[in-house]
Amino acid sequence: MAHEDPRGDRDWEHWPGRKPDDEGIRHRLRALFSSTDGDDALEARIEEKGREIEEHADQLQTTISDLERREARTGQLRTAVEEMLRQGSAELDERHAALTQLSTELAAREEAVRAGERDIAVRKQELGAVELRRAAVERREEVVSAREAELERITSALGEREHALTADRDGGSIVAFPPSPDAAAGFEGTMLVLTDPGYRMADRPDPPPSLGETVDIDGAGYRVVRTGRSPLPGDRRCWVYLEPLETNSGA
Repeated sequence: MAHEDPRGDRDWEHWPGRKPDDEGIRHRLRALFSSTDGDDALEARIEEKGREIEEHADQLQTTISDLERREARTGQLRTAVEEMLRQGSAELDERHAALTQLSTELAAREEAVRAGERDIAVRKQELGAVELRRAAVERREEVVSAREAELERITSALGEREHALTADRDGGSIVAFPPSPDAAAGFEGTMLVLTDPGYRMADRPDPPPSLGETVDIDGAGYRVVRTGRSPLPGDRRCWVYLEPLETNSGA
């Protein structure tokens, strides 16, 4: 019963929800001969939407292709930038090493320059000291030369006077030179000039003796034959010229 066609039952034809066969046919015919204006508009709308979808698909495909090209270009640029960064880093390392070496060499040169400047300063000081010593020695030499020249002049004058005194003694007469007007004024000490055989001088702190006075020197007697100022510049001693008494008594 379950597998039987329910339409073969007599009661099927009188089922309340079942429509007659002619109504289904009429409905199909009505659908065939009904107006298709709504279907045409729908198809046109569908075609329009399809074209829009195709356009959007083309735009999406173009955008995807552009993005793929940009991504490939970005990858190339990223690779190039990374290569440039590696090269730049290596170059910076080399330059840093070179700068470090140059800095070390510059520090060594500056230290050498400072050492040279210190050496030059020391040498300048030594040279200045040497120059000062040389100038002092030159001044001393000039003073000594002047004193030697003055002593030579005095020695020559004394030699001439000694020769004159010797000549006078040989002639048996004593020449008494007139004393200086201020012979005993303003003198500081006495220089005794002995004209005995040879030639010698004796410095005494005592006041100068008077002309013709007898003076005892080293146990020998001498007579003052002349008094006067020192021939040396700056010498404030009184020079007293003496001759031995034995020579006069023998004469």
